[in-house]
Amino acid sequence: MTEVRPTAAASASLWERDEEVAAVARAVDSLCTDRSSSGALLVFRGEAGLGKTALLAETRRIAEARGCTVWSARGGETLRSVPFNVVRQLLQPALVSMLPEEAREYLGDWYDIAGPALGIAEPGDRRADPQGVCDGLVAAVRRLARRDWPLVLLIDDAHWADQETLHWLAGLAERLDEMSVLVVVA
Repeated sequence: MTEVRPTAAASASLWERDEEVAAVARAVDSLCTDRSSSGALLVFRGEAGLGKTALLAETRRIAEARGCTVWSARGGETLRSVPFNVVRQLLQPALVSMLPEEAREYLGDWYDIAGPALGIAEPGDRRADPQGVCDGLVAAVRRLARRDWPLVLLIDDAHWADQETLHWLAGLAERLDEMSVLVVVA
């Protein structure tokens, strides 16, 4: 693999972040290698004001320059009580662009399980199994990743994400070796 050097634009806005930018570039390069490549998770942690959001912006720039599909979401302190809020921000735009019949066909058996959590289907009469919903949302990402490859998911302010999203994110991270998706969390 070739050495990755950040661009002047990146280094000017991300002072002393060459290592993180290089890690992003390597992860995007790996994702773009072929459709069967395993997914990856990058997590940027640190105190407020250290530039995590700027790193996500640089990740978007690098990924889009390589032709990746990039979806993003942000946790919010006032929205922590809204179940699946961050997941909806990530996936709903791709699904609502489809006709309802297309979304139903695309999600298949998972439509009635994951659709209500994504806000694209009415909730059924019975209470959904939380793990089933999580599995359905992971399956939705897997299917969307095949359609929109290479796919990069950016999540900012994850510490403000709702508990349901965090549960989904943990499940997704465990299955990234099964799908070609790069997930970057700050």
